[in-house]
Amino acid sequence: MSTTEPPVSLPRREALRTGWVVLLSLLTLIPLAVWDETREPDSPVEIVEAFLEAVHDKDLDRAFGYIDGSIPVGEEAAFLHPDAIDDDWEVLDLTESEGRYSSETVVRVTIGHPDGTAEGRFIVEEFDDELTIQDPFQPVTFAASSQLELQVNDRVVERVAEAPYQDLIYAPNQRYELLPGIYRFFGSEPVALLDADETEAITVGAPDAEPTPEQIAAVQAAVNERIDACVEYRLPDPPGCPFSTDGQVDTVDHQRVEDIEDLVWTVSEYPKVTVAPGIDLYSQPALVVTFDEPGRLELQGTGTTDFDHWNAFTAACHFGGGELVVLLRGDDAVELAPLGVTETDTCRGTE
Repeated sequence: MSTTEPPVSLPRREALRTGWVVLLSLLTLIPLAVWDETREPDSPVEIVEAFLEAVHDKDLDRAFGYIDGSIPVGEEAAFLHPDAIDDDWEVLDLTESEGRYSSETVVRVTIGHPDGTAEGRFIVEEFDDELTIQDPFQPVTFAASSQLELQVNDRVVERVAEAPYQDLIYAPNQRYELLPGIYRFFGSEPVALLDADETEAITVGAPDAEPTPEQIAAVQAAVNERIDACVEYRLPDPPGCPFSTDGQVDTVDHQRVEDIEDLVWTVSEYPKVTVAPGIDLYSQPALVVTFDEPGRLELQGTGTTDFDHWNAFTAACHFGGGELVVLLRGDDAVELAPLGVTETDTCRGTE
C-alpha cells in the first residue's frame, strides 16, 4: 500500500495561489492606508504646516485644497503661479492659540530664509470636523510707473497696453493676490508676506523707469509714425497731436489770418525726440516725450485778414512737446499715450 499522497489537482493549486495573492495584497494595502491617513492634517498646526509645505513645493492645487473660500481668478491671480514663488525658506516654528470664535484657531508661524526670519499668522476654521484655512492670500498693488512690466520673483506680467493711460499706470485700479511667502519685487530686497488676516493691500513701488538706447530709438520711430498719422487730419487742431492752431495763423508773408479752412499739413523736418522724467496731470511721475530739436512743418489753406476776402496762405509751423507719455516694455519696445495736455498754437511767430 503506497503512502504517497495523491498530487493536488491544478484547479486547487490555482485556488491556493490566488488566495495567497489576495491575502498578500490586502496585507500590503494596510500600511498604505494607515500612512495615507496619518498624512492628513488633523490639527490647526498640521494643516498650516501642510499648506506651507505645498506652497514651498509650488504645488498650487494642493495648497488651494486647504483653503476655505474662493480662489482668485483672472488678472488678480496673475501671480498665483509657480514662477512667482520663492522656495528658499523653511518653517521654523508653529504655535496655536484661541481665535475670536470657538470655531477658529490662530496659528502663528516663524519662517527662516537666508536674509533672516519672519513671523506671521493664519486663521484655521473647523466646521463639521473639517479644518480649513481662512483666506490666506496677500493683496498687493503697484504704484504708478511708466514701466509696463510687473515682476514678482521670477514671474513677469505685462500690463495691457491697449488700456487707457490712467488705467494702465494707476495701480490702485488693479489688486493682485499672492500666496504667503518671500517676495522680491522687481529684483529688490526680499519681503515677507505672511499675515493672512491682512485685508489692506500693500503698495509696491516700481523702480525708476530708464529707457534703453533701443527704446529711445523706438520712441523716435513711434513719434514719427504718430506725426504721419496726424498730418492726415484736415483740422486746425488735430486731436492728440504735437501741433495745433487756435484758429489764427501767421503766414510766411507776415500776415495774421483767421477763419482758416481747406487745410493741409506737410512735414518738413521731424523733431528730434528724447525721453525725460516728468510729472503727469495727476501729479504722478511719468516718462514724457520732449523735443531736443522742434522740427518743422508747413500748413497751407485759406484764411482772411478782414473777413471780406479769403486768400490762400502758407504758414511755417513747429512741433510742440510734452503731450505724450512713454510706456516701456521689457523687450525694448514702447507705447505712447496722450498725457492729457493739448497744444494751442504752434503756427504763430514761426519763421
